[in-house]
Amino acid sequence: MLRKNRSFAKMFAAYGLSAFGDYFDFMAVTILLGFIWKADAMTIALLPLCFAVPSIAFSQLAGILADRWNKRNLMIATDLLRSGLTVMLIFAPNAGLLLGLIAIRSTARVFHYPAQQSMTRAVVAQDQLLQATSLNGAVFQLSKILGPLLGASVASTFTPSVSMAVNAGCYVVSAFLLLLVPAADGRVPAAASPIREKGGLRGEWREGWRLLWHSRILRMSLLFSLIGLAGIQMIDAQFAVLFREIAPEQPELMGWLVTAIGAGGLASVTWLRRYQELTAYGLLLGGGVTLIGLMFAAAGAFRQDSPLWLMLLVFFIGGIGTGFTSSGMNYILQKETPPEAVGRVSGIFESLTSVIFVIAPLSGGALIGLMGVSRTFLIAGLAVGIIGFIGIVLRWQLWGRTDARKPEVSRNA
Repeated sequence: MLRKNRSFAKMFAAYGLSAFGDYFDFMAVTILLGFIWKADAMTIALLPLCFAVPSIAFSQLAGILADRWNKRNLMIATDLLRSGLTVMLIFAPNAGLLLGLIAIRSTARVFHYPAQQSMTRAVVAQDQLLQATSLNGAVFQLSKILGPLLGASVASTFTPSVSMAVNAGCYVVSAFLLLLVPAADGRVPAAASPIREKGGLRGEWREGWRLLWHSRILRMSLLFSLIGLAGIQMIDAQFAVLFREIAPEQPELMGWLVTAIGAGGLASVTWLRRYQELTAYGLLLGGGVTLIGLMFAAAGAFRQDSPLWLMLLVFFIGGIGTGFTSSGMNYILQKETPPEAVGRVSGIFESLTSVIFVIAPLSGGALIGLMGVSRTFLIAGLAVGIIGFIGIVLRWQLWGRTDARKPEVSRNA
């Protein structure tokens, strides 16, 4: 049973602390730049780039190193480095140095993600992978709901430095928990690997891409996951523009709807824990992308007299879609990738998602400038929803006949 897996339990607690700290800290940085230092729009626009660019540049290298090095030690090192950099943020005298430190800290995070993915695959039995990824997804959704709320409250009540200090402490405790995990668990034996590379970093990089390209399941799952993410990122940053038109006197409505999305995501990953194994990948990812598309299309049809309960319901359903796609992709990546290559494939996935994080918001802003906000939400949402529906209908052709097997219900959850 997963609850008896002490190594995973410690990893799970460490992941929860670092995920919570990340969102806690993000609100402090936003308040510091926007409200205390009153930075200009261009400076604030650089903030998401400080998170995305290191991932684009280094994720694939990080994935290779995660497959080569001891994953536990790599995660401990990155946690401690991020803690030290967060303490330095507290004393940053200006926005330029603050953004530079955030970019360096984001680079450290890049090396943590594939190591965590790879080590999870090493310490969790295959028939418990779905439960493990669902638990990680649940804590991520909770962090997304509670982290910004508590982080903004602490930063407003005290100072942003207090929120940063909390985050630094979270990283230290996370590293301590990982230190309690046996070092042997961080090693994935590669001697029996049929894809062991002898061509150095370049050869291992090529092997990761070859593995991804030649696996129909991984290739199609990655494609649909990126489509869902592109839809979210294209529209997500424009919610303020939409609700400025349909609810100009209720700015707090955005907070309620974001919470509804988080609650939907939490509900979906909690539901997935009922299963021991999933093979219907087309239903999982195609259904998730469809729900995301329907959420945005419905948001484009909202008007000033639209009832609040309907908005909350629509965004809750959309949150279910985000939970299916994010947790589903993590599960598929863990299950369908050979253990000795999880780091490389995770690094490729992370680098591609970061490209989406940069391109999609700019594309969404351009489309709104051309077509208007409500029409853009409607058209983009319908396009994403139709693609997701195609994934459901053609799931056997896209993912292969393994998608026809029914999921097994877990008796150990």
